[in-house]
Amino acid sequence: MSLALTNRVEILRDRAAQLAKARAFFAQRGVLEVDVPILSPFGSIDPYIDLVEARCRNQPVFLHSSPEYGMKRLLAEGLGDIYQMSHVFRDHERGERHTAEFMMVEWYRLGLDFQQMIQETVDFIRLFLDIPFSFEQVSYKSLFESYPASIEERDEIFGFEIEPLLGQHALTVVLDFPPEQAALSQIGANGMAQRFEIFSKGVELANGYLELIEGEEQKKRLLMANQKRIELGKSSYPIDNHFLEAFDQGIPECCGVAVGFDRLMMLRLQMEDIHEASSFFI
Repeated sequence: MSLALTNRVEILRDRAAQLAKARAFFAQRGVLEVDVPILSPFGSIDPYIDLVEARCRNQPVFLHSSPEYGMKRLLAEGLGDIYQMSHVFRDHERGERHTAEFMMVEWYRLGLDFQQMIQETVDFIRLFLDIPFSFEQVSYKSLFESYPASIEERDEIFGFEIEPLLGQHALTVVLDFPPEQAALSQIGANGMAQRFEIFSKGVELANGYLELIEGEEQKKRLLMANQKRIELGKSSYPIDNHFLEAFDQGIPECCGVAVGFDRLMMLRLQMEDIHEASSFFI
C-alpha cells in the first residue's frame, strides 16, 4: 500500500521493513542472495553511464554501477538463481529521480522465460505499491507513432515526452527495443532486443533482459560502447576480461532484471524527490 510518511524515523523503519519483504520474496522462490564486490579495477561500460573513480593500493579503481558483471561470473560457476541488493554508483547524476549513490535490486533466473520474468518483476514491484494486478505491454516502436523522430532524437523524445505518460493507471511494460538499444540482451527472431522496461507514474522502475550469453558478441558490444563514449567526448573504460572469461566458461540461458529500490520507495511514500525516500545524506 502506498504511504504518505514525513517523519524521517518512520520512513527509515518502513524502508527496513521493505528490505525484509524483498528478501522474503526471493527466499520463497529459492533465489540465493549473493554479495559481489563494489570496487573493481575494470569498468562496467555504458556510453551514457559515468563511473565513480577512486584509488586503492595506489591503483585506479571504479565503484560499480551495477553488480551485473560479478553476478554473471557467479552464474558461470553454476550457482543458479541469484539476487543482490546493493549500493551502486553513477557519477554526474543528480535530480529528483537520480542520485550518485542508490540501491539496486538485481536478480537472474534460469528457470523463467521472458514473459515469466516480466510477471515476477511485476510481482516484486507490487510488494511496494498498491497497484492493479493487470499491466499493459507496448512496443517501443508504437510509442513513437505520434512522435516522428530520427534515431538520434529518440532518447530525448522518450525521456521528455513519452516516459512521463507511462504507467499512469497501471504498470506499463515497454518491449521490443531496437537492436541498437540491446545493451546486454539477446536479439530476438523479430530483430528486436529481448529487453523490457517497467514504468509507474512516469518513473522507470525496472530494466530486464533475456541475457546475452555469447562471448564474442559481448566483447564486440563492449568495444562499441567504449567507441561511443569517445565519440561523446568521454573517456573509455578498461574492459573486464574476467567478465568475458565467464562467457567462455559458460553463462546459462537466463533472464535478468535490475530494479531501483529507492525509486520504489519514492513512489510508495508518495514523494517527488528520491533523496527524501533514501537512507543517504548526500
